[in-house]
Amino acid sequence: MAVKNLTEMLGFKASAYKHWDPNVVVGLSAFCLGIPSCAFLSVVICIVQAVTPPYGFETWIHLVFYAILCLFYSFAVILCALADFVFIRRNHRSYYGKVDIFWASLTFFASNVNFALRAGIVEPALCSVLAVAAFLYSGSSKSFDQWVFRHSLWHLIAGCIGSYGAFRLAPEGPQTAAHIWPMFGIVLGAYLVAIAASLGLCAIFLPKALRTSVWEFGAKYACWKAVAT
Repeated sequence: MAVKNLTEMLGFKASAYKHWDPNVVVGLSAFCLGIPSCAFLSVVICIVQAVTPPYGFETWIHLVFYAILCLFYSFAVILCALADFVFIRRNHRSYYGKVDIFWASLTFFASNVNFALRAGIVEPALCSVLAVAAFLYSGSSKSFDQWVFRHSLWHLIAGCIGSYGAFRLAPEGPQTAAHIWPMFGIVLGAYLVAIAASLGLCAIFLPKALRTSVWEFGAKYACWKAVAT
């Protein structure tokens, strides 16, 4: 059975599915979605370090929300890599792709709710328009090279918007403002080192036969289905 995402069901004529295939640049760009995780975690750490308990009710709400969004974006990195790189197949959408779309939508909604609690409606709405425009721009790709560029750009823009939402009018701003950027630099640096170390160790110590076996195991659950035309 052919499948569609939400924008396709609303009438958007996507063409990217005719061209997408595994590409290292797209796979690496999935790590851009971890940048908001670093941003949300940095703010949480700064609040814990700089603000003396007991915390007010509003601060507790934001702390919990920030911690949840940190986890949401972390899972988004994994799902995005599986859907857009590991198990992507031209003219098809995998089960991982469907889960990725659902999780991205959930993260997108939660981010907007959280941002609106601090900034009102207008600013989150403008960020949402930019995010949707970037997604549609990727979906309208007319060649493989175009899709690689546009989809990688979409991941970068999504990561930047998520990070902007974390830093903009951050909770307990007056007490944490001087600490957030240095802390973000430390957390982001640790994230990049972890990525490089993980990829390097896998490339060096995991035999090709084992990597193939792992892929074949995951492929059992991919359930590729043709994209509706």
